[in-house]
Amino acid sequence: MVTVNSNNNSSSSTSNSTQLVETVSIDYDDFNDAFLTCATCLCVYDGVERAPKLLPCSHTVCVHCLTRIAAAANNRRTTQDLNNGRGSSSNTIQSQQQQESQTAQQQRQTFRCPICRELIVVPQNGGVTALPPSFLVNQLLDLISTHRRRTLIPTCCGGGVLSSHINQELLYCETCDQVFCSVCTKHETAVAGGTLISSKSPPLVHTIIPVSVAMKRTSEIMLYKANECVSKLNYSRDGVCAELERLDTARNECLSTLDDTFNDLMNIIEVRKQQLQQQIHKACDAKNKILSQQLSAIDIEKTKVMDECGNVNQLLDVQSINQRIQILNDRLQKPTGGIEEPRENAFIALDLDLTAIKNVVNNTIGQMGCVRTTTTCPGNCILNVAESNGDNLLIPRLVNTQVATLTAVDYDGNRRNLGGDPVTIKLIGPLDDPQQEMALNNLLHQHQDNNTSDNGVRIIDHKNGQYTIRLHLSNCGRYKLLVYVLGRPVACNGNTGHIDFSIIKSIDPICQYSRGPPMQQPVAIAVDHHSAKVYVLDTGNCRIRVLDTNLNYICDVQNIEAMRGRSSTGIGLLSDDTLVTVNWRTNTVTQMTLDGETVKSWTHSSMIEPMCVVVDRIYDHVLIGDSSCNIHAFKAATGQHLFTINNKKSNGKSAECVGTFMAIGPHSQIIVISGITTTGCRCLDIYSCKGTYERSITVMTTTDKSSHLYSSLTTCNNFILATRRHYNSYVIDLIDMETEKLVNTIDSNGCKLRRPAGMVAFSELQDSVIDDSQQCSSYYLLVTDVAADNIKKYRFF
Repeated sequence: MVTVNSNNNSSSSTSNSTQLVETVSIDYDDFNDAFLTCATCLCVYDGVERAPKLLPCSHTVCVHCLTRIAAAANNRRTTQDLNNGRGSSSNTIQSQQQQESQTAQQQRQTFRCPICRELIVVPQNGGVTALPPSFLVNQLLDLISTHRRRTLIPTCCGGGVLSSHINQELLYCETCDQVFCSVCTKHETAVAGGTLISSKSPPLVHTIIPVSVAMKRTSEIMLYKANECVSKLNYSRDGVCAELERLDTARNECLSTLDDTFNDLMNIIEVRKQQLQQQIHKACDAKNKILSQQLSAIDIEKTKVMDECGNVNQLLDVQSINQRIQILNDRLQKPTGGIEEPRENAFIALDLDLTAIKNVVNNTIGQMGCVRTTTTCPGNCILNVAESNGDNLLIPRLVNTQVATLTAVDYDGNRRNLGGDPVTIKLIGPLDDPQQEMALNNLLHQHQDNNTSDNGVRIIDHKNGQYTIRLHLSNCGRYKLLVYVLGRPVACNGNTGHIDFSIIKSIDPICQYSRGPPMQQPVAIAVDHHSAKVYVLDTGNCRIRVLDTNLNYICDVQNIEAMRGRSSTGIGLLSDDTLVTVNWRTNTVTQMTLDGETVKSWTHSSMIEPMCVVVDRIYDHVLIGDSSCNIHAFKAATGQHLFTINNKKSNGKSAECVGTFMAIGPHSQIIVISGITTTGCRCLDIYSCKGTYERSITVMTTTDKSSHLYSSLTTCNNFILATRRHYNSYVIDLIDMETEKLVNTIDSNGCKLRRPAGMVAFSELQDSVIDDSQQCSSYYLLVTDVAADNIKKYRFF
């Protein structure tokens, strides 16, 4: 194809140019004769009998001709060998040598190229057919067979029958999408008396080609698009066929389940039938036994009578006969052991309350089972992934996190309002492992039919067309989550069913106290689970700040008499919804209402500078920790002193305990920070609710080799949360009370704890579901930071 650029020299002010594309047309017969015809037999090559073979001399000859040429050469060689052998037939040795020479020549058959006469060696294995094919000729044959068609070249007829350019081929401008004649129409040129063809937005270059070439190009494009449509339809057809196969499988499974269920019911009925049959037989056998025994007794008595009266003819005197008559009269008048009447009766009946049973069975069977289908279209379902700070979704380790929400949509684009769709989740990772990468590649080409979820991944069905996907993973690394509905992938952010995320060690606070008046030295904190309110002891401002669980400001409780002097150090919430605080300066414990009105106050002589307070709401005990790390228990209702725990293991290290150095366990155990510590190990002492020592927990950390004590404690269910110093900041250890092992460490890369004091933990249900078995709880921690005068909220499990 030759391209010629020509500029328009018209008087137009625009600088538009026209690009004329010229093509070379080749006659089909000439092309066949020159490239696709065997020069020996003048037959057109094909793929079978006239297959083109490439000779070592680079000439191409059909296999049919080569077979004949090789055979003729072999015959000539054989004739020459026979003629040479007749003159020396008498010599046996020479004859053997000739035979060996013939065998060697047969193994090296040759012939001359019919075009250049070069000697060609026939391959030993396969003969002529083993010669390599002519790939160039085969490609030309494929090209011709695919694109061969008769081309109609449109010509101009605008000048009429007597026009001088009636055979002028029409041209086509690809830029303007216009067909025109170069003689009677001036394209993009304003000429007097001529027709102007202008595009809507004139470009700088116009590409002009003959209409015949344009028709060929558009036809090829149309065929290409048609093939794409056919391929897409074939893919859709395969999907529908696969769905039909799954439908048959689902039907067979449902029918099999139905048969098994009703067979079980029939077995239950059959068992009951056999039980009733056994009862009937048992009752009949009992009656039959009694009547049979009575019948035997009657037969015995009858035999006796017959025996006594059988020899009456042998008696000689009347007196003997009269005696026997008297005996028979006595037997007739006196009872004979109850054998004259049947001792048992033949009554036996089967009582079945058929009306009640039929009603119960009819109602039960009528309500048993239902056929459930769905109109959900997996391709229309919406998968909303949780927001991420960057390209990759970051999820803290061991934190129960909602990663996505799936909304079911039907084939008409309407949201479904019912649940129960088979949603499949497949978790792949960590992807740093090559085996996991290979498993991912295999899964991308597999079809998912199972309705299961991996460990650490939960699918919560809200029964309203929405499904929540939650993660709870322990291993850090990159992961991919594949989501399938009805065995077909769901689109997500341009990727079919793929959710990319990473599990990281860092746990950032989900929110902080930022709105509302500033605080000064928030040293303690308490939470009311029923009203979802948080009470913060704002010691520097002599008030109690009330927040919600999301750390939003609600109000302040001010003018509290017990907090004067800025010396309150602990706060707790009693079971009667009253607050209790301690004041280290006045050495008093004060109970007050939620509005700050004092209910009562008390003190004790053994209590020295109280630092913190915790409340056992089960036994209604108030535990006060003083500066000597001793714990004093009081009855909340009366203020009566109950017992004192002398924490001798503290070694007087109260300075390490910035916040609450004790906590209440799930079974009212008293957990206290121990002063015994070694490199990388820290201890916690556990006492009973009556103050009796039970055991100690040793917590080992592999990354921290320091000997800093824990500084503050709190509990939530079976978890203990303890703060410790780590370099220039603080971290929080999560400890399992049952296994006594360190589960996780709460540390944030971007928001460090500078000096944590008060802590409180609680749990909340995350998803509102109908099925209680799918309820999911998340655990939260509120921490006051006295160095930053701030409160942080973490999700830790």
